[in-house]
Amino acid sequence: MLSPSIRNLAISCAIFSLLIFVIPEDSHSADIGNCLLCHKYPGLSRVDEKGNLRLLYINEKTFNSSVHSRVKCEDCHTDIKKIPHDTAKKVDCLTECHITEPSTEKKFSHKEVQEYLDKSVHSIYDKKGGLKEYPEDMPTCKKCHDNPLFRPLSFFKGTRYGISEDSMSRCRVCHKKEEFIVKFYNHVTGRLHRIRNPQNIAETCARCHDNPDLVSKYGLSTKAVFSYGETFHGKAAKYLDERIPDCLDCHVNKGESVHQMLGHNDPRSSTYKKNKGKICSNVDCHPKASPKLAAYGMHAEFSLEQSPVQYFYTAFFIVLTGGTLLPLMGIIFLDLIRRLFPDAVIRRRKK
Repeated sequence: MLSPSIRNLAISCAIFSLLIFVIPEDSHSADIGNCLLCHKYPGLSRVDEKGNLRLLYINEKTFNSSVHSRVKCEDCHTDIKKIPHDTAKKVDCLTECHITEPSTEKKFSHKEVQEYLDKSVHSIYDKKGGLKEYPEDMPTCKKCHDNPLFRPLSFFKGTRYGISEDSMSRCRVCHKKEEFIVKFYNHVTGRLHRIRNPQNIAETCARCHDNPDLVSKYGLSTKAVFSYGETFHGKAAKYLDERIPDCLDCHVNKGESVHQMLGHNDPRSSTYKKNKGKICSNVDCHPKASPKLAAYGMHAEFSLEQSPVQYFYTAFFIVLTGGTLLPLMGIIFLDLIRRLFPDAVIRRRKK
């Protein structure tokens, strides 16, 4: 009679051997631990200790098209050592990854990103190094980042998005394994342009900057993303024009990490009053523009206190439009009544 431990080991070996022959190699490139053996089922879920429903399903096709497709499940879920496993702990984005950074030959990590974030306006620490009053309001990695999909750039003879077969043919001259070619092409070309379009970026920022509670708590003067949407740039972004500047183009210094965003009162900030002239006149936007162009109130709202000139200008056109259209509509309405009821009178004259 076999002991329980030996029997379980034999069963595990049999299942593993079966998986080697049944599951295609390229379909589980990052799933060395065979996590998808369970997590591939759409209905897989559980109710946690707080009574919230947690969906545990992983869409394999979507994951393999994402920027983390080459990262093994165990590289992020480092606490999982057995199957079936206990409740997984919260993922730490600063964990060292299995990928080696080629210029230093060191394990890759997002720790440098956290250092940038700790020095930015979104840091949970104040200037003295202590925690801010409401550190839970500050954005963390997952508040801004999901698992974005690759958007490879077809740049061989144009700027359309998608896989360029002409470029892929050049890769095949040296590289023979098709899976490697596709993944390498997706990674490199996907990083040469934005993962998100301007509208997506604005929607991400709006989670906090258009939140009435946060706007009120921190004394922000306006709903920033809503006011951006009212401008020419914002309206073009809604039509998915990717040449339009978004929040990051104006609030981050050219060439610096987007995580180094600084407040408008910081002399190092791109939106500091002495630096704003460089925003619009950079080579990608309006290279011949005067610094005065940046004085335009991008986040101006209909407020007498904040933007008196725009307030009176807008109020004038509201009155002008109403004063022109309303009498005209009244005349058209009365003419329509007369045409429908030509003999109608309000009060007959006495004979």
